[in-house]
Amino acid sequence: MKIAAVDDDVHFLDTLSHLVAQSPYGKEVNLVTFTSSKTFLLADLATFDAFILDIYIDAETGLSLAKILKKELKEPWIIFLTSAEDQAVEAFELGAVHYLLKPVEPKGLNEALRRIEEGVKAKDKRIVLENKTGFQRILLRNILYIESFGNVKDFKTTEGVISIRKSTEEVLSLLAGDPRFFALSRSYIVNFDFVRSLKGEGLLLSSGETLPVPREKKKAVMAAFLTYLGS
Repeated sequence: MKIAAVDDDVHFLDTLSHLVAQSPYGKEVNLVTFTSSKTFLLADLATFDAFILDIYIDAETGLSLAKILKKELKEPWIIFLTSAEDQAVEAFELGAVHYLLKPVEPKGLNEALRRIEEGVKAKDKRIVLENKTGFQRILLRNILYIESFGNVKDFKTTEGVISIRKSTEEVLSLLAGDPRFFALSRSYIVNFDFVRSLKGEGLLLSSGETLPVPREKKKAVMAAFLTYLGS
């Protein structure tokens, strides 16, 4: 895994490199460090599997860098470094998959690296759907949500909508316990990777759509979402 770490504190980057090397993922990680946002943005960003960004970096901020990454890359894996938990909400709204509080502890770092490893492996995970037009293979990471109309299920993906006839139990079996997916209700199964925030009575997705959350399940959905994010 090739990971970029951006922080203007050279001493911290040295410490982070040491922690990564000593972690269970040390042999798998190629950590490339940057001490300024300017040099980072000159790099070939598409070659990295994930990004560890400090919230505050010289003239830029980690949040502004995240916005640039989201424009240039498809679903970048971003982990924020921060000394204050109150920055976490905005970080997650920008699509962060995890955040680490400074000073970074080995346990927290290992969890972040585990998530990155799972994400890299999941990039190519596919399922096969059968409908009237034949068989279609789709990437799980491209599914925004699944909407149920009785035994008809609409898979809303980044490429369009695919309709199949299956029960909810059969669909959940297809997803094979993938932690990204959560059943909001009988009508919707959402991919947490596309959730940007919980607003009012629904989940706001990166597509701009809002999925309704039953009032009685709101706390359970928020708890599941935060657990998934590693909060």
